[in-house]
Amino acid sequence: MSGKEEKQTTSENRGRRGLTGRIVPAQNGYKAALLIMAVVAIVFLVMVIILNMLPADLTLTLVLLMLGMLLAAALLFAGRRKWQRICGIVVAALFMVIFIGASSYMGKTHAMLENISDSGISATGPKARSVEVTEEPFNIYITGIDQWESEIGYDLERSDVNMICTVNPRTKKILLTSIPRDTYVKLHTAQQMDKLTHTGVYGVDETLDTVHDWMGVDLNYYVKMNFTGAKDIINAMDGVNMYSPIAFKSSLEDYEYVKGWNAMGGEKCLYYAREREAFGGKDSIRVENQQRVLKAVIKKMTSSTTLLTKYGDIVEAAGRNLATNMPSEDMKKLVKMQISDLSDWDIETQKIEGEYDEDYVASLSQENKYTVYRPDRESVRSCKENIDKVMNEGAGDTAGIRKSKSFFVNAAKRVLEEKD
Repeated sequence: MSGKEEKQTTSENRGRRGLTGRIVPAQNGYKAALLIMAVVAIVFLVMVIILNMLPADLTLTLVLLMLGMLLAAALLFAGRRKWQRICGIVVAALFMVIFIGASSYMGKTHAMLENISDSGISATGPKARSVEVTEEPFNIYITGIDQWESEIGYDLERSDVNMICTVNPRTKKILLTSIPRDTYVKLHTAQQMDKLTHTGVYGVDETLDTVHDWMGVDLNYYVKMNFTGAKDIINAMDGVNMYSPIAFKSSLEDYEYVKGWNAMGGEKCLYYAREREAFGGKDSIRVENQQRVLKAVIKKMTSSTTLLTKYGDIVEAAGRNLATNMPSEDMKKLVKMQISDLSDWDIETQKIEGEYDEDYVASLSQENKYTVYRPDRESVRSCKENIDKVMNEGAGDTAGIRKSKSFFVNAAKRVLEEKD
């Protein structure tokens, strides 16, 4: 054999070894990567379908992005040049980060929504009076329990915060109606006079039935939350910025509040809402502060940034410290509607007026009289009329003030509005 032929044979053998030792295993690795990407894509699509919380055009965009990245990775892996395969690896890595993260986020959100909803729906608890929440007005009763997570099962559940949240999705209006905790009302079951706060001891169904008997307002859903839940939820949305009309210092913790805007984390916000001694024990001022807190939370929670980046964290923060009888499907519909139109909500507030007095209460010793809040009948009537007004606004108006259902169209309009 000549030197030239021997050299050619050696070169062919090296080529075969190179093909066997490097190229074939590399190709198998690329195929495995594409297979994993395909599995991740399927999981992502399944979670999108199950959660059903994203607008159609946003969902379509994410699906097209996913398919585009899959195709790009396949073409790059098949390239002959090294830099093409390196680019393919980068695309595959980005694909994994984006869609594994998104699938995990949606899976966690779905599980927590189901858990929150299931914890508030029981055979003996109050049944939801469900409506089409994106089209029909509804009332949510918000009851804040005066206990921490560590006190669950060891202390009575008194309803410290009592508020009717009237929501009209047609007009994007919310009316918050606060009821002082010491309001003197007739218990639904016992038919005896007591403080509204004591209804929580007998269960949230007693609270809802008592308020319905007294005000004549249909309460579609309820949300029950304790101190820990309120603090954690506000922290999950990175706090709120809230305006206080007066400066004061908390009598419960070492927190001070200035007149004007205050940036607050969850705990500072909670003690702002709980304070009463700084105002001479006047619960009416505390009620107004509770409304300011809830208004700030709603504003922050319905913003596009919070919905798209913090919603899963907020749901997780709620955990076992929040319960509602609103079905998880209705919660998803509301979130989907808000992500779609990105509209600001018009939030108004009102409260039941009255005066303090002393009288006997059914839940405490009948040997003594206790401080109670006697609601003014005219105030109750006026608040009821305002609730009815918000509930009936936009009825029969098919156009309403709703924006386009396109997420991107509304996002563009929102940017232009903010610039103006």
